[in-house]
Amino acid sequence: MDMNQTTSASNSGNANSMPSNYSYLISDPTQRRERAEEKRTSVLKFLRDEVWTVTEVIAAALELKYSAACALAKAMERDGYIVSRELFIPGERGAKKVKLIGITAYGLAFAWDLDESPRSRQHWEPSKTNPLFVQHQIDTQLARIKAIQSGWHDWIPTRLLMNKGLPKLPDAQAIDVENSVVALEIEREIKTDRRLEAVVGAYISEIKGSHRWDRVDYICPNADFAARLARNFGRLKQLRLESNGKAPSKAGKLEQAHLDRFRFYSGEQWPNGEFITARKQPT
Repeated sequence: MDMNQTTSASNSGNANSMPSNYSYLISDPTQRRERAEEKRTSVLKFLRDEVWTVTEVIAAALELKYSAACALAKAMERDGYIVSRELFIPGERGAKKVKLIGITAYGLAFAWDLDESPRSRQHWEPSKTNPLFVQHQIDTQLARIKAIQSGWHDWIPTRLLMNKGLPKLPDAQAIDVENSVVALEIEREIKTDRRLEAVVGAYISEIKGSHRWDRVDYICPNADFAARLARNFGRLKQLRLESNGKAPSKAGKLEQAHLDRFRFYSGEQWPNGEFITARKQPT
């Protein structure tokens, strides 16, 4: 499947019907080269937005076996499209080593077709990658793949939403199967009530003001976490729009209509499955 943010399951052509080892079943050398080119292009279009990723993500996106994804990455690194680095990131049982692969300036030159207009993008600089955020970005990329394979489209990662003056940067935004524009949060921690008040205030100001988003989806580790997070939203008494340095902070009463704009999913149920809506608790 094409990993480009504008690709949807409905327009991905015949790629979805091909077995994961399709390229190895093709006897014609020209067709094998064309298939290899398609996979390389898909990876580059993904990395022009995401900058770096891991082999597991490539395997999931292209529906390849891990060994085939490794071979693809190795060939692309050999040809100068990507580079790889190993680093240690925090894990549940201490630091763990991961191998990241990122797009080069050369790779960016091939990340758009000749009939497309290239946009300004950054190549990967490994020294600027913060290990503390690696797992979060991997989780977000896996959510992107799941969304695209479920019929969502126009995925935009948080890095491409910067410098737009937003009061709250989501982890991504995308358009769902009903054409609603959704802000997405990969949530792994429970924030304080004060922080949640500011989050709700920031999102509601954009939803009601600029109409940038229709709703916000929280993607949680499991259903229990989603239920507890929704309960915390429901017990909030107010929403706050924090100061941007030009105007004082504002606070307002939190209404059920505000909470209805938020959905809480377990990772298993998102994007098109069952969700929880926060219910405003009586004072």
